[in-house]
Amino acid sequence: MHVLDLAQKLIQFDTVTPKGSECLDFIGKYLESFGFEVSRLPFGDVDNLFARKGTGAPHIMYVGHVDVVPTGEGWTHDPFSGVVENGVLYGRGAVDMKGSIAAFLAVIPNIKTNGSISILLTSDEEGPAKDGVAKVIPWLKENNHIPTFALVGEPTSVDKVADTIKNGRRGSISFDITVQGSQGHVAYPHLANNAANPMIMFLGELVSTSLDKGTADFDPSNLEIVKLNMPNSAYNVIAGTAYASVNIRFNTQHSFESLTQHINSIAKKAEKHFKVTFSIAPLPSAEPFIASSSVWANIVSKAVEAETGVAPICSTSGGTSDARFMHKICPVIELGLLNKTAHHVDECVPVSDLEMFQKIYERVFQR
Repeated sequence: MHVLDLAQKLIQFDTVTPKGSECLDFIGKYLESFGFEVSRLPFGDVDNLFARKGTGAPHIMYVGHVDVVPTGEGWTHDPFSGVVENGVLYGRGAVDMKGSIAAFLAVIPNIKTNGSISILLTSDEEGPAKDGVAKVIPWLKENNHIPTFALVGEPTSVDKVADTIKNGRRGSISFDITVQGSQGHVAYPHLANNAANPMIMFLGELVSTSLDKGTADFDPSNLEIVKLNMPNSAYNVIAGTAYASVNIRFNTQHSFESLTQHINSIAKKAEKHFKVTFSIAPLPSAEPFIASSSVWANIVSKAVEAETGVAPICSTSGGTSDARFMHKICPVIELGLLNKTAHHVDECVPVSDLEMFQKIYERVFQR
């Protein structure tokens, strides 16, 4: 099948997280027709697929996800129709990341190797990411399927197709914060303890404190306030409770533990000053990492340069991906389509970009 036909077919499956079984059924049958041994690995409500052809080394694995974020409103075309207009394919998942999966699947009939090739797909990357790749990795270890190298097809390109590859990612941790004061009448503040004041002091110090200046491989760490709430429907009541949440994207100068200590130390200052109680709940998500091998990054870079004429830059920017799990078992690089419309209404990809990525992926596996 042509890469466009494959991409359209994949988009036409409604796979809003954690749905994905029907899409994986189609991909499984496609892979079996080319001699792959296919395994389905369900965990909880999440369906996963692993397929491998060959048993030798090197073992190269493609990693991706068929699940997509909710569509939102205001689409020009049905988000699950896969319409092509003026040479552009529209649909939820076009770039994140069914288009990339289609490019890899289109390469399969042309791959000739003495080693082995595999594909790992989940329907839990856009969701909690607890029952996807994280759960499959122990199974890979138990069944001798650890790859030599892994390629994750997340949309990494910024301005031009394949201009950027990811050789690492920053970490991510969130914190839910609760301040408990005491409710009272606005006219009698001495009889209450406003939870807003210590929360404002606490958040103010957090956002005004620089975590670091970055490293040679990573941008500076950043903290963002993502939720802020005082459940109070009246104008004459001092709220006794305030809630907030923050997220920190951090580089290798920090850890879950050090950032938790940082948050707690600032909270203790506000507690002491305002005589309130802070409750801090850390929610670790991903640790920062940098590629453990330059060999794989060089192979991928050379393949891109041979096809586009321009060497891609290596970057650790952006959000998290399943590379956060894969890097623990093998060298991993991310390479995918333009990320400009990922998660947007009217997500789309030029058909020419899909065809280019098919050629790039084929060069990667040839090398």
